[in-house]
Amino acid sequence: MRDIRMGQVVELTYVLVNAQFDSVSHPVFNSSIEVIGGPKPQEGSSYAIINGVENKSHETGFRYLVQFRQSGEVKLPSASVKVGNRTYTTPECRVTVHSAEVDMNKLKCSLKVGRLAGGYKKYCATLTCNACPDQNPPLLFINGKTYRPSRKSFSSTNGKEEYVYEYFFNDDSYEVSCEELTFGGKPYSVKSKKSKLAGLDFVIATVVAGTLFELVWWLAYRHCYREEKDAPLAEFVLEKKTLPLIVSWAYTHYGVSHTLLLFSVLFLVMTGVTIYTDSLFMSVFFWFGIAFVPLAYLSYRNQRCKLDFQSIPTTLDKQAIYDTIYNLSVTYDWDVDHYGEDCIVAHTNSAIWHLTWGEQIFIVFDKGQVWANSVNDLNKRTSPFSFGYAKRNIRRIREALTQGAAIRD
Repeated sequence: MRDIRMGQVVELTYVLVNAQFDSVSHPVFNSSIEVIGGPKPQEGSSYAIINGVENKSHETGFRYLVQFRQSGEVKLPSASVKVGNRTYTTPECRVTVHSAEVDMNKLKCSLKVGRLAGGYKKYCATLTCNACPDQNPPLLFINGKTYRPSRKSFSSTNGKEEYVYEYFFNDDSYEVSCEELTFGGKPYSVKSKKSKLAGLDFVIATVVAGTLFELVWWLAYRHCYREEKDAPLAEFVLEKKTLPLIVSWAYTHYGVSHTLLLFSVLFLVMTGVTIYTDSLFMSVFFWFGIAFVPLAYLSYRNQRCKLDFQSIPTTLDKQAIYDTIYNLSVTYDWDVDHYGEDCIVAHTNSAIWHLTWGEQIFIVFDKGQVWANSVNDLNKRTSPFSFGYAKRNIRRIREALTQGAAIRD
């Protein structure tokens, strides 16, 4: 991968290609080479197709971790193996060992940890240096365990070298450090990395975000409906031609858009948390969060239109209107909640086979007409669709009132 320098720990491997040896005579190292570890077994294989010809090879051998104690040209000790009646000996090999001098002012190393979007490993720790460390390979300490690099690479561009070591691991949280990193025998400190949020912290952050959203939503409802909640029904309807809401009714009526926005906020928060903790952009969370916004708006607009009252011209007086609504309530099993001088309020009793929790009916008196509306029962659970029941209630009222004498005050 790089030039060899004094003090560096490098890997020295002896292999036999496409054969299995019966016995081995290990190399004998002199005082210029210090053995740090080994011998350890080494196996590898390769496969390639060159000009249509398959080329397979298999290597069997052993490896050492060694450290050169002096600079200059150093001869590597030979090793031999026996395969049947034949003996194979490594050819003579010499390496150039450079002095241990390293310009520490120009030395740069960084350690980062990123979460992987897929695969069998959850995190990847990456150590990047512009010079080769003495340790080959450098070891990382991850959650108290020692890790060798899973993958390493070297590149050189315009005289600038880059050594990259990648370490894959699985854990819910992490603490990564490189405590034995040296260059030319001189220690180099790399800032350790610790996960900003563990798994439980991630859940807590999401719950806090959802709680804050609910608080803001409640405060917004308190502000928006501060006038409507105390306004007389008939007076408000005659002025605005829409149904006034109290906070609890608003929660019920706009429950779907509220839930969709909550999901949007939670998904966007999860996107932000994964970027903050793991520097990972979870596109599925982000696009779910974005997609729920227009759906919430469409649901809001649809529910908002359902609050508008319809004008029903009639020639009946108030008593006749009372009698008509009473007859309708008996016929269709409505409960009349309020008979007043200016309005009538009732609700239906849904049968078991109904698709909603029932409807509320509002009738407000006006000169020569009444204003009527029917919505899903705001005192019960959220129901985003009326399945035609609300329109049917208005149609029945319209058919019953379009006859008789004019309304008299």
